[in-house]
Amino acid sequence: MRDTLKSIVDKIPGAKGAVLMGFDGIVVEQYEGDAGANLETIATEFSFRFIDLVKAAKSLDLGALTDITIKAEHGTLLVRCISEEFFAVVLLDGSGNFGKGRWVLRSAAPELLASL
Repeated sequence: MRDTLKSIVDKIPGAKGAVLMGFDGIVVEQYEGDAGANLETIATEFSFRFIDLVKAAKSLDLGALTDITIKAEHGTLLVRCISEEFFAVVLLDGSGNFGKGRWVLRSAAPELLASL
């Protein structure tokens, strides 16, 4: 699983790290790469907000939430929901390749899910 997260980070220009986490805020595995920030803390803090977004999407009949993007001054979080219980996050620096990041994360989701 860690190798998959490392591969994700290595394939995305500007990626600083990746984490696989449960919506309960517990980290399953992480690869920090060049992350200057504590990716685990960032993902844990946002995980509880993600739960609200998942519930909102369902209550509005939008279906299952698949992706969440948070763009901030010092980086971008790419989130891929891989099941009803787990999600993966990639942290990009300011110059990170957003499009490739989303594609790589989406492509790796089945492998991450299979390894749970």
